[in-house]
Amino acid sequence: MKRSLAAVLAADVAGYSELLGKDTEGTLVALRRLRSEIFRPTVASRRGRVVKSMGDGWIVLFQAASDAATCALQIQDLLARDGSRSELSMQLRLGLHLGDVIEEEEDVFGDGVNVAARLEKIAAPGSIAISDAVFGSLDGTLRPSFDDAGEHDLKNISKPVRVWTRGSLPGRKVSGVDASQRPQIVVRPLETSDQRDEVRELCDALTGDLMTYLGATHWLSVSARDTGRRAYALSGRIRASGGRLRLEVRYTDPEQTELWSTKIDGDLANAFDWQDETAETLVNQVMTATFDSERRQLDKLSIADMSANQCELRGQIAIDRLDPDAFASALKYSSAAITKDPSLPHPFALALVSYLSATAMGYDEVTEQYASSVPMWCAAAAPLVENHSLLRLALGVTTYSQLREPSRLRSVVEYALRQSSSDFVTLALSGWSYIWIGDHDEALDCLRKAHVLGGKSPWALSIQGGLAMASLQAGDDAAAVKLAREGLNISVGYTTLYRILAAAHAQLGQDDAATKAVADALRLQPDDSIASIQARNVFAVTGAANRYISGLRKAGMPE
Repeated sequence: MKRSLAAVLAADVAGYSELLGKDTEGTLVALRRLRSEIFRPTVASRRGRVVKSMGDGWIVLFQAASDAATCALQIQDLLARDGSRSELSMQLRLGLHLGDVIEEEEDVFGDGVNVAARLEKIAAPGSIAISDAVFGSLDGTLRPSFDDAGEHDLKNISKPVRVWTRGSLPGRKVSGVDASQRPQIVVRPLETSDQRDEVRELCDALTGDLMTYLGATHWLSVSARDTGRRAYALSGRIRASGGRLRLEVRYTDPEQTELWSTKIDGDLANAFDWQDETAETLVNQVMTATFDSERRQLDKLSIADMSANQCELRGQIAIDRLDPDAFASALKYSSAAITKDPSLPHPFALALVSYLSATAMGYDEVTEQYASSVPMWCAAAAPLVENHSLLRLALGVTTYSQLREPSRLRSVVEYALRQSSSDFVTLALSGWSYIWIGDHDEALDCLRKAHVLGGKSPWALSIQGGLAMASLQAGDDAAAVKLAREGLNISVGYTTLYRILAAAHAQLGQDDAATKAVADALRLQPDDSIASIQARNVFAVTGAANRYISGLRKAGMPE
């Protein structure tokens, strides 16, 4: 008998008996796909352990409530995406609780299991119900994903349980989003001939990581199998000999031309670290190869020949440097996308975020020609915000830049995170929003998660800059210096990083380094000053508490 405290996930296929009655063979095929392509890889990628399987249901244990909640969110999001474009239309009900668990032989029971199972029963198909114990263990990026459903009396549970739910949000169709217009990547489940459970679980976990990280952007459509569309494809095999591992991976473009292949060695004794490092390496290579391939194809077309979706993708790819040329391209392509199809929400979001970011950085030569368009973009975008968290957030930040109402922006950010807690663009913009209103710990939570999911995307530099700024404002000047320097290794034209360096060095008393960083910033923007920086930024925190501005003063930035 083994007793432990664990986060318990109870999962059940909604309406399974009815599905079997309608189409027994098709239901069994769909269930096998659900298990092998979505449930098992996602559970493994979050360090979960299936301790009981009931055919159409599972009990899974996690060491951390955050891993259990993240796993539940990812499973429902993957099911919603997959079900919207294929015959796989199964829905799961998920329940989560943190409590005592007793494992004996092949059975598991205890308070943790009982409450999780009861929560699963009250969850709607496609939704998640979690206990207050789980909710209290989550960080600021996960809590907004759940709504307070109040106290509930659960069958055979002595005390009422406060329940938090994520309802049908993952499965709602976002207006104007057409997955067929996005580059598709098929992540085929990694294979192995090794019969050991730990090697097979490693294959599942790494497959789940790849699908999670590559799927954390609306620019890519990620699937576990071919859907008949032109698609990039990632396939691989893990070979094992004793404790040694070798992963052989191949990535091809939609014409089945190999873009790259690689071999990554490791050892089974350090499987968790190897899994994390390998996932990061592969995601970096896949995103780089995909965006480079798409850029090459799109650069062959004139704007007149591009679709609205193609214009928006080209604008997103352009934003990776955060210098004036990058924002000029992002605004050019996003405004063209809006003209071509004003019913699409993403181009409005890109245009507004690019305009606001360029304005905050002082790139007036870029923004001046679009200033008159911003009110029209806001008016046209307002009817499109239903179920589109990023556009709602972009509009919220635009309103905040004009009205400076922190509480209003905080509400918009929380709503955005509730709908899209795994979208790294939403996380990055939410992190910057928290910086502006002075919630620096919340900002770091968002930006760290954004870095995990999108640290190799075109938004990587914005995420890096946000982490540096949030660290400075939170008082970790050494981290701010390190992060800013890492960002400058990516792009020397991102002026904000020089200003962060100057402020952080000044706060540390490193006057020579601070002076040099100010000089570097003024070399790129000679007319910059404390007054102009304050005028174009939207910080709610003022005075000495704003360590960015006070640090720039100490560093010698002209008033």
